[in-house]
Amino acid sequence: MNLLNLFLLCSLTWNLTAGSQVMCSVDKRTVPVGGSVTMRCKLNLNINSPDSSDVLQVTWSKQSGDFAGTIATSSRTHGQRFLGPYSNRKVQFSEVTQDLSAITISSVTPGDQGCFQCIFSVYPLGSIMGSICLNVTEVRISDPKLYINKSEEYHIISCSATGKPAPTITWNLTETPEQNPQNYSINHPDQTVTVISNFTHRTLGRIHVTCVVHHPSLSSDIVLSKSIEDSGVDTSGKKNKFVIKVSAVIIVVTLLCCLLAFIYPRWKRHKKYQGYGFDTETSQE
Repeated sequence: MNLLNLFLLCSLTWNLTAGSQVMCSVDKRTVPVGGSVTMRCKLNLNINSPDSSDVLQVTWSKQSGDFAGTIATSSRTHGQRFLGPYSNRKVQFSEVTQDLSAITISSVTPGDQGCFQCIFSVYPLGSIMGSICLNVTEVRISDPKLYINKSEEYHIISCSATGKPAPTITWNLTETPEQNPQNYSINHPDQTVTVISNFTHRTLGRIHVTCVVHHPSLSSDIVLSKSIEDSGVDTSGKKNKFVIKVSAVIIVVTLLCCLLAFIYPRWKRHKKYQGYGFDTETSQE
């Protein structure tokens, strides 16, 4: 008989809690390091729940990340309490009602990343919970760079940026490039990612190149622009170098000829006197 009563009680409790749920504002929030974030959850009870249902306590706990455990509780009996590493942090209940709980974390750190659970302890129904995950992005993003290098006939155009998560690079061009930009990623030990986007383009005239860097930590995109002007393939530099080289060779050859013209007669005369058995100095005396 006792087992039957227990079974009926469990069945009644399940019927009352079935359909009851905690709805969080979003499944996932993204916030930069140093920013503030509010996580909000609302209790929706089953229409069959008794009118005497009462929320005894709301508990917020962290389920993953650097710390796992209860971080805050709110109840009429004990008031609001903050626990663990959040006891000395800028954390507060920003909204507290019978069926709504919102918690705000200020000065967010990378350690706040993870999933949080909001648990409503409801009498006589028991615990009803919902969850929300927090993604923390680091504000530090390197100053993007835009490079333009010229080869014989092409311009090599490259844009790079480093951040966490990986930044996104797009291009705005006044002309359609001959090839689509190629993107490369380099992962670093500190979990930042360097993204490099480049392409080559032949230009006759003037074009405007704009690199646009997107990142969750930026309030607005970073825009880098440069102009390229070219009237064609530049061969004047090569011609000048060729003329300089030819001129240098001519000068060197001329000097060698002059030196040879001066030395050769003296050498020939010296050989002649050596053939007679005395040197030029003795003959002059």
